[in-house]
Amino acid sequence: MSKIFLLIFLLFCDSSYAKKQKLWDFQYSFNLKKDKIATIFVDKKSKDKSKNNKYALKFRWTLYANKNLIFLVKYMKYPHQYVLQKKRLLDSVQIKLLNDGRDNNGRAYALIIFSDFSQAKQMASFNVYIKDEMKRMNIEFKEPKQ
Repeated sequence: MSKIFLLIFLLFCDSSYAKKQKLWDFQYSFNLKKDKIATIFVDKKSKDKSKNNKYALKFRWTLYANKNLIFLVKYMKYPHQYVLQKKRLLDSVQIKLLNDGRDNNGRAYALIIFSDFSQAKQMASFNVYIKDEMKRMNIEFKEPKQ
């Protein structure tokens, strides 16, 4: 009986510790109408001020049909196109923010999740989560002009 109690106690302590940890370094939500561009400015911290270390991650959607959303992303002058759905593993896009060759534990990336679509308003909702464990970036979110 005491072993079971000890096991439950350890599981509870571990889960309460995990809840206290911050999973994401930056979070933001966007509500976008068709072809409105959301922008995230990524400013890489650097001692060398002569280099341009500020990049813009821009994204928008162009079509929603048959529960599929055509999603366009442009970062570091490279355009990408995705088809997103509101299903697990089909609702998100992961974008590597710093091209520094680090392993998976130390890399910086943005996770953009398609969370909802309002047919009445013709508006898509996105949640943006940015992970930067080594604190190498400053992030600024910019809403599109209405």
